[in-house]
Amino acid sequence: MVSFHPDAKFLTDFAAGNLALSEAICVAAHLEFCSKCRSHVQQLSDLGAQLMSRLEVEPMPVDEQDAGDDGFDALMQRIDAGDTGMSISPAPAATARVSSANPLGLPRVVQKLASEGVQSLKWGQFGKSLRIAPIRVDSESRETALYDIKAGGQMPEHEHRGEEITVLLKGSFSDAEGKYVKGDFVVRHAGERHQPTATLDTDCICLVSLEQPVKPSSVWYRLLEPLVQYRLSGLSN
Repeated sequence: MVSFHPDAKFLTDFAAGNLALSEAICVAAHLEFCSKCRSHVQQLSDLGAQLMSRLEVEPMPVDEQDAGDDGFDALMQRIDAGDTGMSISPAPAATARVSSANPLGLPRVVQKLASEGVQSLKWGQFGKSLRIAPIRVDSESRETALYDIKAGGQMPEHEHRGEEITVLLKGSFSDAEGKYVKGDFVVRHAGERHQPTATLDTDCICLVSLEQPVKPSSVWYRLLEPLVQYRLSGLSN
């Protein structure tokens, strides 16, 4: 059961189309797992439409007011075009489901980013337990990637230099703050420190949006940081 959600500001900015593309993709992915947040975004969209009508602005075409698949299609077009100025309407009504065509039950926005499957992405192995596949969504400064943590694997302890958004797509992980499961939307801020550990039963796959690279706590890993960033930049090209 999803327990961690975007706050009101994330959802309001998403409904208004004011989020950076990397953040919008994370919110859209979460919405396919969470009916509560989909409903909230729908209400925000309806409220915005009512306010606009009271201002007697030029009416928006009916097909653009649709808060279901039209909003999701706009996000897909934005990914294709790399247009960070495009407005994003509310989330898709459909939910992520496991099928023969989508064995991991990935959200549609993630399927769009990995159109030939997640294994077709350029994955880099970092230690025994962690693989990372950078995803270039546009020219913005935030880093977007898929993380695959082996069952029972542990990431190195690290401190955040900026905001990090993590959406769990498969499996679960825990840290000192709690346990996170499929669909959870987890936000870490600059100065926070943690060490995610995947549960023993299955690999954990996450969609991650980073404002700044993390700072490893270990001196050894800090010495390796330039090499890690070099490898990641090579994978994203």
